[in-house]
Amino acid sequence: MPFAGPGQREVEDRRIRADRRSHELRRSQDRRHAERRTLNRGIRRDRRRSGNRRERQRRQVDDRRNVFDRRYARRRCETPSPYTVEEAARVQRMFTVPGQHARCPACEGRFTLGRSRRRRNDTVRPIRCVDCNRSAIVTNCKMARIMVIERMDLVRDMVRTVLTSAGHEVVETPDAAAGLQLYRDNPADVVFINVLVAGKIDGGEFIRQLRKEFPDARVVAMSSRSTYGTADPLLVAQHLGAVRTMRIPVSRAEMLQVVEEARS
Repeated sequence: MPFAGPGQREVEDRRIRADRRSHELRRSQDRRHAERRTLNRGIRRDRRRSGNRRERQRRQVDDRRNVFDRRYARRRCETPSPYTVEEAARVQRMFTVPGQHARCPACEGRFTLGRSRRRRNDTVRPIRCVDCNRSAIVTNCKMARIMVIERMDLVRDMVRTVLTSAGHEVVETPDAAAGLQLYRDNPADVVFINVLVAGKIDGGEFIRQLRKEFPDARVVAMSSRSTYGTADPLLVAQHLGAVRTMRIPVSRAEMLQVVEEARS
C-alpha cells in the first residue's frame, strides 16, 4: 500500500462525505432548482402547455378557407388584361384627341384614369375599362381626372355635365373630408372645390391639408359673388395654395379654359 500524505487523506475524506449525500438531497439544496419550482407554480396550465403565443392565437382564429368556400363564390379578376395591338392603337387615338368620349373597343365600356407619371418628355398614365377590366398605357393623354367638391347638387351637376362633355373623368362628393380620402386613394389632376363647403373640414382647411400632403396638387377654388363687408373667400383660398379661382356661375368655355390653365 503506497504511503498517503496528510493532504491526500483530506481529499479522500471529502470524496467520501460527498458520496454520502443522496441525489435528492443535493437537488433540494440547489438554489436554482428551488427557484424554478417556485416560479412554475404561478404559470397557468394552458400557457404551460403551449409556449408559443402566436400558435395559440392562430388556433383561436377561424380558417378563412372554411368560412368562405372559394369553389362556390364568384372570383373577382384583379389583374387587368391587356388589349391587342390594334385595340391599343385605337385607345391611344381616343385619348389623344381632346373633347372625344373614349369607349372601350372590346365592350364599349367607360374608362377610369390612373395616376399620371412623367417619362422623359412625355406623360404616361394607365387607363382601365370598368366593365371588362382591360388596361393600357396612354401617352400624352388629353383627358383629365377631375374631382368636384360641392354641397349643392345643382352646381355639382352643372360642373359634371360641362366636364364630361369635354371627355374628362369626373369624381364628385359633397364632403371635403371624403374628397381628401378619395384624393389619397387615387389622385386627381385638378380639384374643383367650393370654399364655402360645410362638413368636418371646410374648404380652406381642405386646401391646406391637401397642399401639405401633396405639394403638386392643382386646386381650383369656386365661390359665388362675395357679399359687401366680408372678406373675399377666393382671395383666402388663393393665399392657401389654390392655383386658380372661379366665380359661379361660369360659362362652358371659361370652365374648360380654367381646367387647361390649372393642368399646365
